[in-house]
Amino acid sequence: MGLLVDMICNLKRGWAVRVCGEVGLGVGCYLLHRREGVKTEFCPDVAGFCPGVAWILSLFGRGLSWCALNWARLTLRSGAVCFGRQGVKIGGGAGELRSEVGRVSVLGDVPRARARRELPYASVGADQVQFQQQVQMCPVRSAGFVSGATMIIRRAVRIGCLGWSGALAYKEPLMAACRYCPPPALKREIIMKSLSLFVLLVTSMLVSSSQAADKSPADKGPADDRPPQVKAVQPGVTLSLVAEQPQLSTPTGVDVDEQGRVWVVATHTHFRPDDYEGPEHDEILIFSDLDKAGRAQKRQVFYNATDATMDLELGPDGWVYLAERDRILRIKDTDGDGKADVEENIAVLESEADYPHNGLEGLAWDNRGKLIFAIGENFAKDWTLTGTDGTKITGAGKGGIFRCTADGKQLKRIAEGFWNPFGICVRADGEIFAAENDPGERPPCRVLHIVEGGDYGYDRGYGSEAHHPFVAWNGELRGTLPMIHPSGEAPCGIAPLGRGLLVPSWGDHSVDFFPLTQQGASFTSKPITIVKGGRYFRPSCIAAAPKVGAAPRDGASPKENQKVMTWYLCDWVDGRYQAHGYGRVWKLEIDLTKADWVGPLELEPPTQEAKLAADLRSGHATQSVKELLKLAQNEDPFVARAALVALSHKASKWTPAEVMKWSPAERVQAVLALQLAQVEPETWIPVFLKDKNADVQFETIRWISDMGLKAYLPDVEQVLAQSDLDYQRFEAAIEAWNTLNGKALDGVRNPEMLLARVKDKQSAPQIRAYALRMLPTQSRSAPKAGQQVVTQFPKGLTLAMLEELLAVNDAELSLEAVRTLSGNPIVSQKILAELAADPKQDAVLRAEAIAGLAPLAEQQVGLMLKLADSSDQVVREESLRCLRSIQLTDAQKKQIKTLAKAYPDSKDAFEAAVNPGALKTDRPALTDTGAWLKAVEGVQGAADVESGRRLFHHSRLTNCAHCHRHSGRGNVVGPDLSSLGDRQDRAWLLRSILEPSREMAPEYQPRTIILTDGRTFTGIRLRSYVKETIRDAHGQNKTFDRDDVEAIVESPVSFMPQGLVHALTDRELRDLIAFLESHSREKTAD
Repeated sequence: MGLLVDMICNLKRGWAVRVCGEVGLGVGCYLLHRREGVKTEFCPDVAGFCPGVAWILSLFGRGLSWCALNWARLTLRSGAVCFGRQGVKIGGGAGELRSEVGRVSVLGDVPRARARRELPYASVGADQVQFQQQVQMCPVRSAGFVSGATMIIRRAVRIGCLGWSGALAYKEPLMAACRYCPPPALKREIIMKSLSLFVLLVTSMLVSSSQAADKSPADKGPADDRPPQVKAVQPGVTLSLVAEQPQLSTPTGVDVDEQGRVWVVATHTHFRPDDYEGPEHDEILIFSDLDKAGRAQKRQVFYNATDATMDLELGPDGWVYLAERDRILRIKDTDGDGKADVEENIAVLESEADYPHNGLEGLAWDNRGKLIFAIGENFAKDWTLTGTDGTKITGAGKGGIFRCTADGKQLKRIAEGFWNPFGICVRADGEIFAAENDPGERPPCRVLHIVEGGDYGYDRGYGSEAHHPFVAWNGELRGTLPMIHPSGEAPCGIAPLGRGLLVPSWGDHSVDFFPLTQQGASFTSKPITIVKGGRYFRPSCIAAAPKVGAAPRDGASPKENQKVMTWYLCDWVDGRYQAHGYGRVWKLEIDLTKADWVGPLELEPPTQEAKLAADLRSGHATQSVKELLKLAQNEDPFVARAALVALSHKASKWTPAEVMKWSPAERVQAVLALQLAQVEPETWIPVFLKDKNADVQFETIRWISDMGLKAYLPDVEQVLAQSDLDYQRFEAAIEAWNTLNGKALDGVRNPEMLLARVKDKQSAPQIRAYALRMLPTQSRSAPKAGQQVVTQFPKGLTLAMLEELLAVNDAELSLEAVRTLSGNPIVSQKILAELAADPKQDAVLRAEAIAGLAPLAEQQVGLMLKLADSSDQVVREESLRCLRSIQLTDAQKKQIKTLAKAYPDSKDAFEAAVNPGALKTDRPALTDTGAWLKAVEGVQGAADVESGRRLFHHSRLTNCAHCHRHSGRGNVVGPDLSSLGDRQDRAWLLRSILEPSREMAPEYQPRTIILTDGRTFTGIRLRSYVKETIRDAHGQNKTFDRDDVEAIVESPVSFMPQGLVHALTDRELRDLIAFLESHSREKTAD
């Protein structure tokens, strides 16, 4: 009988929700009717019921439906009444009355959806009344008749309060709506069906109460409407399901004991919704007794008392180690009843921050029996970590990795500079690896080789901007270490396999194998995807099954089972961060007889560089200071970092008089070593700030900022007053100024302060120019579909102000003003054209103005033809570049050909303007770098670096700055090219231009998002959860609802266009290369 009723209710539940939803607003409308004396027909949302019926049904109809259908939660999402053009909104604890133009929406109690589907609502008088409802359904644990009655009262009170507040607060629009009278036929139909439903609900309530005791645990969880769509994509890989919801939900940790039992953290507190139906605390579960299909037949709750539990690791002597957000603890069953009864703290974190997954995490054991764990960036809030012996370590925005004994003593920081090292593993030889869970605005996520004393570059204390002078993500700063390779999106675990690593990707729905290849003192890799799933396969943590006691494959011989390695995976399933009731555990098996992609299992002996680095880190290095200074400049960053650590052990004995005799490169290393040694800064910082070497000054300013040394704020301001300051030091000093003034999160983007410096007539013109360059001109968020990407002058910066800057008549400041004007040529067209045409202006400034007009070349063709006859080669050729980018008439081409005879030194520029297609003919193949290099180096005369700079930023010919920054200008899509020339390899640089997709760094590999409506968008992936976010070619972020995404495809083609050189003459290509190399030569000269 109960099953039959459930089936009927399933068919009728759309009408149930309709009745319950419509009567909700009736409560308030009834009160409005009584208080205001409205005599006309009742509000359409009550579907024509009289006020008395509405009142009764609001209390009983909705409540009874909740009780009767206790296996499914039905929640009104929205119901609409058209009432005119007014807009209203009211919010409450239980819901919200909300209006858009011409609509009033009533939201009831809206829990987080675990499953969702649309139910179409009838349209009544299409021009006047619209209805739309969304139903959320999730099975909940039946509590019988008493709990059902309690639910009646609670829901009735909530909806009554909502109706009261909504109707009385916005009585005028509702009274207007009440004047609409539904057709009599519709009223009769709804009333009859509602009465039938009322009888059905009462019957179902009585029957379902008797069924509650018979339901098994498997019947109480969410329905399986999140198909994983997972499959193995490499030979020898098998994946089988061990357990799933409702046996567990939102798992964050996994391990396997020697009996083959699988231990799992099921978190119920990770952003727990108010209406979440589940245990109050997180559960530590044990799954065992796997059947032939691999499904666990036994589920046991071992512990249920922790919150924000982020990992689990089985330890010696029966201890189970857990990572909560704010402590590492261990628990144990001492009386043999299968439940933990002893709890001990190992390390305790004190901090104001409470975000669940950027605190303590990442448990692992090293090969000496020490416990390894990590902390995330903690939102840059100060923290103190205390071990059981009283050892304290402090920090803030730099995530770290720590080591301690099994009982919490000898606490020590191993490495720092992480965002969120959620997954950590240790190989048999002691090498530590980590999976970095989040890149923020600095994609991609990272797979890292962790070494003692390592600094991996990140500091949340400097804000979230994609660029910061004191933040590195791939070893860009001196003393920081790079990644092995980018991982998939949002990895949460990592495990060794032979000479490689298994890394699940939560956001890419995959499991990847990273075969490690030794590279100096560290490793490199090219990942192989071995498992790929659909949207609802989100693997997180991973743990290997011990060989002893591991469950064998059914039907396999003992010898075959020895060739099969096993891991267990947690699966978050749903993309929401909130606890949502879904979760799975998978068994991953790899048959080594078939998996030829695994490679050798035995570990390679360490390289000579690795041995050297380990010796330097040990604290027992025998090298002299001079030898260590040389090693600190080694091309291998891991050797260089190890030498820096060794130098720091000797730094306390140095004196300023001694250090100032060293070479500039050695003094730079001295600054880094002294900071690492935590010496008293008073002895050193004043000396280094007076150093004439720019790099020494930069690292000293970085030291001041990193340590927050406010006493040196006046010294930083003196640096900002230097007239010979270069842009790199200016940017560093601006950032340090922000930090010392309590605005570190602003990074280098403090518009008010920068604008004040631009306006400061007492500042050196060069400083004003740098401040102008740093002012943000483009939103981080992309425009809406159909809108153009435009740069805008920052708030407070006007055309009049830019004209004032031009009037200062300083070359550097004028150039920066013209470049700012060029960012918005439509607004600045008149000023740019006047500058370009003025023969009294400097030729370089005029050329910059001409380049700024390139987007409007069609409108300025007359001016460009006139300037093509300029006696100044720079002006002449820049105008010809503009003409090259537009369609010319025959008469205009004839005019250009005539001019060409008078200026033979610009022959190639004139020819390209008349026939730009000729640049594609009679030139070497793009793959023949040697031939191109020969052609470039064969160009007569000296290279023009300023011409190369304009080409880099040219909006029609190259548009390099669309994706790349250089010296503070441009976008952060591809790598910053400011230091590109440091590589001093012209052939490599030219090859990168000729074949941009040949050696594309994985972190800059674009992904194409295909939407369900057929539109496509390409960009660098930033985040993936219930939404997908990419950074597009304009440097702006685009976000898409995951429901709108049909597919995500990795693109093998770089953002940089193929055949870029076919838009340039050999001379222009030479100038562009000279510009990209110039930074290196400037630093060498310094």
